[in-house]
Amino acid sequence: MSKDLENKEETIENDETLGEEKKVKKKKPVHKIILGYTGFILALLLILYTACMFLKMTEPVNVASLQGIYKEKNTLDVVLIGASEAYANYCAPLAYEEFGYTSYSYGVSGVPGSLYKSMIREVTDNQNPKLIVVEMNGLLQKDYYYDRQGNLHGYLDNINYGDNRNEAIEYAVADKDKDDFKTVNFLNVYHNSWKDPGKCIATLFTRIGLFLEPKSNLKGYSTRAKTASTDDFDITKSNYFTDKSKAIFEDLLTYCNEQGLQNVLFVRFPHQNKDTEPEIAAVLSEMAEAHGYKFVDFSRAKEEAGIVMVEDYYNDEHLNARGARKFTSYFGNYLMNNYDIKGEYSEELKKSWEDSVQKTEEILTRAEQDIEDNLGRNYYELSVYLPKWLNV
Repeated sequence: MSKDLENKEETIENDETLGEEKKVKKKKPVHKIILGYTGFILALLLILYTACMFLKMTEPVNVASLQGIYKEKNTLDVVLIGASEAYANYCAPLAYEEFGYTSYSYGVSGVPGSLYKSMIREVTDNQNPKLIVVEMNGLLQKDYYYDRQGNLHGYLDNINYGDNRNEAIEYAVADKDKDDFKTVNFLNVYHNSWKDPGKCIATLFTRIGLFLEPKSNLKGYSTRAKTASTDDFDITKSNYFTDKSKAIFEDLLTYCNEQGLQNVLFVRFPHQNKDTEPEIAAVLSEMAEAHGYKFVDFSRAKEEAGIVMVEDYYNDEHLNARGARKFTSYFGNYLMNNYDIKGEYSEELKKSWEDSVQKTEEILTRAEQDIEDNLGRNYYELSVYLPKWLNV
């Protein structure tokens, strides 16, 4: 065999060997392949989770109130429970500024009274307040109020998943609707949320803000910067205390007794044109007193509290920032005179609450300025995170 032919064959063998080596080098180790797939799956899950949080649109005010209380780390003296009256008519940082006790508005817009027991349990599972105040609006409606899906979701979808949530679904949701509140049906429930992208964005950023913030700043408070119209004042509304509501209230009172809750105060906050009927107030008082509790009707205390009709409301039912200042002072004074609620606080906690007071005063100042122009802007926890020029 000639030398040239040998060299040629050797070159071919070398090329084949290099080709095999390249093939071996191109093949990734198994662990890298697994890591790559794992990273892809995690990234996909993160995208889906973000999309779910975006589409899990609800009233961002409810998100702020319900999620914010988990930040308080068992530091609350008083917790107010109820519908929107609990967060619109009372401002916890203002009460701290004037009286020095810590409190929180654990309110959900339009929440039915059938969820009050669950709300109390959620609070007591995370806090040890000296006093729980229950605003009765959710028990003084017609029976249809208990079946409104959006309002049920407003609470049940924004608390921690667990036994309390499951039991609340069994107790308060009709059998035919229970599946809509299960985790497996999550996307089915929210598939239409994209129709209101503005509220989806507000809800998402409220969740993100609460996740990043070490505490709730406004302690559940929310308001609208406007005054009620004369048409609101002319609306005539009544309270209803149906047989179903009486049964739910009796069950709630029994639950409070069974849990050993000694200080629970049931109240009616002032509306512009819906005072509690004397006969209903009498029944509420009688039922509460039979279990060792008290019902106090503040619906007729507007003049005593200095509340001015129309000017101090943002609609027929809710006080605006000016009205909330007045009623918070009036109600806080009542609590201080009738309950031992003021605790001992660390310097760190005092500093935290002083910071909340400062931020709340800034928000209220902006709201009160906007009231003059009747702009109707919504101010709540998210407002603290946003620049002043970017209003919700």
